[in-house]
Amino acid sequence: MNDLNIALLIGCARSGTSILGELIAAHSETKYIFEAQAIWQFAGLGVNDSHRLTAEHATAEIKTHIREWFRAQRGEATLVVEKNPRNVLRIPFLREVFPEAKLIHIVRDGRDVACSLMPGIGGDQWRHLKPPSWQKLLAEQTGIIRCALAWKEILETALDDLSTIPHLQIRYEQLVIQPQEEAPKLLRYLHLPEDAAVIEFGKKIQDATLGSYHAQHQKRWYREDHAFRIGRWRENLPTQEQDAIGKILHPLLHRLGYV
Repeated sequence: MNDLNIALLIGCARSGTSILGELIAAHSETKYIFEAQAIWQFAGLGVNDSHRLTAEHATAEIKTHIREWFRAQRGEATLVVEKNPRNVLRIPFLREVFPEAKLIHIVRDGRDVACSLMPGIGGDQWRHLKPPSWQKLLAEQTGIIRCALAWKEILETALDDLSTIPHLQIRYEQLVIQPQEEAPKLLRYLHLPEDAAVIEFGKKIQDATLGSYHAQHQKRWYREDHAFRIGRWRENLPTQEQDAIGKILHPLLHRLGYV
């Protein structure tokens, strides 16, 4: 099995995977792929029709099929980069298919993620990545509580999976506040030379939402209900809901250094 120079960008939906992907895609030596859902779906769904896949799902046929597809996308690029939030629930599977892959995990304050997940999973439909308990959450929880619990399950799963696996963790907040400082860190991890286009793209990334750049394909989820991306939960949620999700998420937020 010939190695493929590939990087997989993972993170809970609405955590900044798209803007991270576009930042790296600005590099002249990369081939960027946005959410190659069709090829990953070749492996099927996991327990409870979720996106959770483990090493056992990676049969020889599936591994060969996925690897050949990605290899065919490379062209003349030095590095193939794919971003996919669903893959944050497939880390053991990814490692089985691409043991050589460089993994970058972007994390964001779960209170902000919960607010951003509301249009996708806070109502009567579930339109983002599905953790194993998604059907139970859809049936038994509503609104911001459902979104917070989904983020909690997804992050706890990912952090446990990554605990013994080499990877780079990026904070969404640092990417937003200091994109031109975070970009060189990413390039070093990916063994890519400096590229002025990456630094230039970083200038588009900012905290304020008014008149700012939005990552491609993300307009459908954006709501003009917050002036700043970081700490939007303080703008979006009444005190009672702030307290409720704060209690639910406190141990994990503390583990990640947010409280």
